Amino acid sequence: MIIIEGINEKGGKFRPSAWAEMLIEGVGLAHFGSDHKIHYLPMIEPATINGNAAIIMDEALEQIRPEAYAEILHFAKENRLVIHYEPGTLAERRAASNAEAPKVDSRRSSR
Repeated sequence: MIIIEGINEKGGKFRPSAWAEMLIEGVGLAHFGSDHKIHYLPMIEPATINGNAAIIMDEALEQIRPEAYAEILHFAKENRLVIHYEPGTLAERRAASNAEAPKVDSRRSSR
């Protein structure tokens, strides 16, 4: 899994703040659904890390959409954004995040 953070090598915040969404949409990895919301391919998503925009993507994206994968990495390197690699996939990260979310009892009180 590749994480591209919206900060440069010197720690400065990258602008505009919506760069991650704009880049993902610009390389064709998102579309508007019938629900009028933006839907991203399962192997990529915008995120917020420590208050900064970020992109999280699976390395397997290179096999499915090599041009988009290359363009995203080129953009990150050209703008000197922080890039790091973590083991696992985006799906595994989502599953772990969902497992950590507190369970809320939605039953109403009988008072």
